[in-house]
Amino acid sequence: MSIVTFRNVGKTFGSRPVLQDVSLDIEEGQVAALIGPSGAGKSTLLRCVNQLERHSAGEISVDGLVIGTHTRSRDLTALRRRVGMVFQSFNLWPHLSALENVMIGPTSILKTPLSQARRQAEHLLDQVGLAAHMAKYPGQLSGGQQQRVAIARALAMEPRVMLFDEATSALDPEMVQEVLGVMERLAAAGTTMLVVTHEMSFARRVADRIIFMADGQIVEDAMPEDFFSAPREARSRAFLERAHLS
Repeated sequence: MSIVTFRNVGKTFGSRPVLQDVSLDIEEGQVAALIGPSGAGKSTLLRCVNQLERHSAGEISVDGLVIGTHTRSRDLTALRRRVGMVFQSFNLWPHLSALENVMIGPTSILKTPLSQARRQAEHLLDQVGLAAHMAKYPGQLSGGQQQRVAIARALAMEPRVMLFDEATSALDPEMVQEVLGVMERLAAAGTTMLVVTHEMSFARRVADRIIFMADGQIVEDAMPEDFFSAPREARSRAFLERAHLS
């Protein structure tokens, strides 16, 4: 069953097209890795899912909620309750502890009782390996730890879909694996995920589908073993050659 659909989605910045007639279905429980050169439109497509970028043409559906190009704010609120997003930068509240950062969404938006939100936040922080750091503030945590708090914060809203926009790109190399490990466990648990990444080994190992984009379009949509061993399109082959993966 499709949980996210794109139908003829377009996006322009001024007169410049950054997404062109994108149609795509993401199944529930699927992990789709969006890869491609810089400027391909990957992050823009991801941001259109929760309408941080408003698409200019076409239609997007998330868990049955259809988002057109003139969607009302009430529907946007409903949409964003269905979607969790983890950014390149951690975007944590610096004056709140890790525990408070995870609790703030459920208590302020979902109106979850404080005791219930605290139990949930403690459980999620334990899941991402931060049980011993709940009382620390973001400035006291490493980059990898902050990103894991950000993942727990997104999960606290109990989203139907998780979006990851280059979640490891701001991290030092030694911290990348701790964040990818959390993402891999989420994938194994059946979380629906759209992941923009340059971590090709992660995409090959964890994704159910590779969606290769260039010039705002989907060039190739394939299983990881097919894409990495025998890409169909010349653009895909050139990309992999530059990445020293073919």
